[in-house]
Amino acid sequence: MRRFITILLFGLSRLIMAQEKLDSVGAIIRDAETQEPVPYASVYVSPGCGTISNYEGEFALQCLASETIRISCIGYQSVTYRGSELPAVVRLRPVSTTLKEITVTTKGEDILYRLVTKMQREAKRHRKAEAKYFFRMATQYPGTDELAEAFMTAKSCVQIRDITFHSGCRGQLKDNKLDGPSLTGLGRTNMHIFLRLSPILVNYDIWDFTFVPADIVLRRMKNLYQTSTVQFAQEDGTPVSKIRITANPAITSRPILDGTMYIDSKKCRLLRFDGQIHNLHIELYDQAREQHLVTSIDYTMHVDYRHDHGFTEIASMSGTISKDSIRIRQLLFNLGEKKLIFSKSVRVGENMVRAIDKVGFDSTLWVTNNIVKRTQAEERVAFGDSTFWQANKSKYNTAPTLQEQRTDTYLQDAIRQLKDNTMQLQRMPSTPRSY
Repeated sequence: MRRFITILLFGLSRLIMAQEKLDSVGAIIRDAETQEPVPYASVYVSPGCGTISNYEGEFALQCLASETIRISCIGYQSVTYRGSELPAVVRLRPVSTTLKEITVTTKGEDILYRLVTKMQREAKRHRKAEAKYFFRMATQYPGTDELAEAFMTAKSCVQIRDITFHSGCRGQLKDNKLDGPSLTGLGRTNMHIFLRLSPILVNYDIWDFTFVPADIVLRRMKNLYQTSTVQFAQEDGTPVSKIRITANPAITSRPILDGTMYIDSKKCRLLRFDGQIHNLHIELYDQAREQHLVTSIDYTMHVDYRHDHGFTEIASMSGTISKDSIRIRQLLFNLGEKKLIFSKSVRVGENMVRAIDKVGFDSTLWVTNNIVKRTQAEERVAFGDSTFWQANKSKYNTAPTLQEQRTDTYLQDAIRQLKDNTMQLQRMPSTPRSY
């Protein structure tokens, strides 16, 4: 009889939950001390329901009012809310470090060595492991904004590789008050290959000419970097080693990636990497003048990892490419256990936009799935809706300021100089040098 009552109560609870309606909830995540937005924080409800905050710290998703939302980011104390109690602003408190910063000793180098060798073994054992991702690239340059989005799969263990698109869309928004030639060719490049860049590379591909933090132990090139560490504990007691890896400024002949690695010291797991690349040159091809130009760019990246499948897997990745008045921002989000059915597949080669055009747009994927909230600037160019700008101009207060009006002449000159340019990462020739 007791068992029957238990089964009945369980059935009634499931029926009540089934009758609950999904609510659309959202918030902006800020640092509790600085009040600055916290971009790319994890927002988790269940294996099939979650997202990350966008570049401006905003997120939105659908969940039941009774479900628990967990918001976390490495270096911050995580918080939880019921869907019905989520505040408009979520403030995350930074984790206080327990030790002062010290130079990494043999013990610190041992952590890096064990981490790199462990991830190499994982990459061999799980080389065929794939994950479903949502991808976004936003490009800004004088007079024009572009946005491209896609559902994709890729090899996900340790490093992203073998990218395949299944549905995509893109849009462009031009500022009509600026007269000048179009720059529509700028986004049609191979900039998606930055998704393959990682602090630990198992398949170097185009990045085999770059030094990465793993080279400290793999190639025994200790003069490449200087290292220091801070140790702290997450609120659940997990010991974390925050290892800062700084590139040697004397190394100028090849690109070199440095940054900060957050490592679970007890389980020897990479949790997060915040990095930047130096000495990276790209090739700009000016179609109007039919000539190649070599220039340098600034690139920053942030990668979060997950381990629920028994290996180190890319959970989310973001990167920003900057050059003068040009900015390219990329985002990649692991869709976890979302049940998605793909009807088309196009392997991405050297041109991402061409692959998006070829695979086409599957509206069912975009209607039934919550992804990553767009920023207001991204909303303006979503799906190429050129009417969005005019219809929502008052909402976003986009009237140009006096300073912006004074820059019109500069922008028009920049447009003419960059006419029909394309941006392509190339292996730049370098003088052989021994390390």
